[in-house]
Amino acid sequence: MSLLSFLGCSGTTKDLPAKLTDLSVKVEAEHLTNLMGSQNYTRHSIRAVISNAKGADVERNDVRLEVNGMPMRFRVGQGNYYDRHPYYLIDGDDGFELKPATEHRFVLTLPDGARHDVGVLRSPAALSPDQFDFAKKAPTSGPVTIAWKDLAEAAQLQIGRSHLCRGDDGQIVIEGTGTYDTDALRRTIGPGWFRSRSDRFEVPADFLVSSEKRKLLSLQADIFVTTEGRPSSAISKASTLQATRRIQLEMEFAKVE
Repeated sequence: MSLLSFLGCSGTTKDLPAKLTDLSVKVEAEHLTNLMGSQNYTRHSIRAVISNAKGADVERNDVRLEVNGMPMRFRVGQGNYYDRHPYYLIDGDDGFELKPATEHRFVLTLPDGARHDVGVLRSPAALSPDQFDFAKKAPTSGPVTIAWKDLAEAAQLQIGRSHLCRGDDGQIVIEGTGTYDTDALRRTIGPGWFRSRSDRFEVPADFLVSSEKRKLLSLQADIFVTTEGRPSSAISKASTLQATRRIQLEMEFAKVE
């Protein structure tokens, strides 16, 4: 076992495989709108990693990657110990926008100047926060709901929560991983079998229970649509292309005092 493997670090290489079919490309594109709390923002980005057949990430700045003719920036992230993470990035700083329902074609250029198709990735259909009704503040009476209208594609809805907890020693801790919590509510919404383009979901009352020692602070709603692209047959079959349109919303139940 190598020292890097023992330390749990990811390996990198400067050697390109002899066959292009031993070169895999992993592409992850995301259009995110975050409306949680006061730090609201929208982000458009594509991140890609090139690896060899053994799973080592290729770290060479003379290997280029582009999307629809726009060059992606080559970067190397640094982790613990000798951990290195070479990747390609294009985002809003490059004037890039991940437009809905649009094909994105990726091309790889090797050091000898040869250009090779990586694949085509179609972004999800348009999805706007205006299509959702999820109040910023919890209602004073009646059920807690999230409603949606005119969804063009099926989407995934996840609802998580955060709590203010008071320990026996009187210390206050905020707990909860939001929609990443294993107890988060999950369902498919939008057009499909026995589902309409417009509908609503009522959060179960037992999901909203508070107590003296565990007070519900907020609910977080995560709505996302993911599409899979078509990798070129010229590169490894292990290659993947994925695009996600994601909207994150939050409903406040209490404040931290």
